[in-house]
Amino acid sequence: MILVGQYDSPVTRRVAVALHHYGIGFTRDTRSIFTDAAEVGRISPLTRIPALVLDDGEVLIDSAAILDFLDELAGDRALCPASGPTRRQVLQMTALAQGTLEKAAAVVYERHFHKPDQQSQAWLTRCLAQTRAGLDELTRRLAAPYACGSALSHADVMITTLIWYMQDRMDECLSPADHAPLIALARHCETLPAFRAAAISDFEKMPR
Repeated sequence: MILVGQYDSPVTRRVAVALHHYGIGFTRDTRSIFTDAAEVGRISPLTRIPALVLDDGEVLIDSAAILDFLDELAGDRALCPASGPTRRQVLQMTALAQGTLEKAAAVVYERHFHKPDQQSQAWLTRCLAQTRAGLDELTRRLAAPYACGSALSHADVMITTLIWYMQDRMDECLSPADHAPLIALARHCETLPAFRAAAISDFEKMPR
């Protein structure tokens, strides 16, 4: 398998963490959607990452769809229960974290691609409010010791990659006091072997 994408993309890194956690071997294609867009577009038609190229050449896109495939391979070791209330809890917490990421990324891209006098302040205000609301709700729903209780899940992976992204790119909505439990969870997860194996290299950074 080949994982296409750089780890400064939280959704690419969440796939890498799952691959390492499951012990599934893979190689990496670290071409950038910014500097190598045409090459990435030949693999992923939307020029989006992550993409996972299977051994037979099939290409999977979208992190949730890729993880569904990996969970099937992992069976009972999957980072999401197969059924029941806990499965819904994991899926909802993961979706909430990913939705929060999307709003934070919208702020980052607006500021990156548009000059200050071209930026929509109404859009930024809306996205910042949605980002803060997502962080607040994640904190309110957070269980212990992991996001959904006693076991590591996809929710923990998504929260951890979200917190890294915000600390690196846009931390104005992330409160050290109000969101301390989320930050502590991410700090703990970053010490786990699968997360360390998917550590972000210096070259894997969105151009500033």
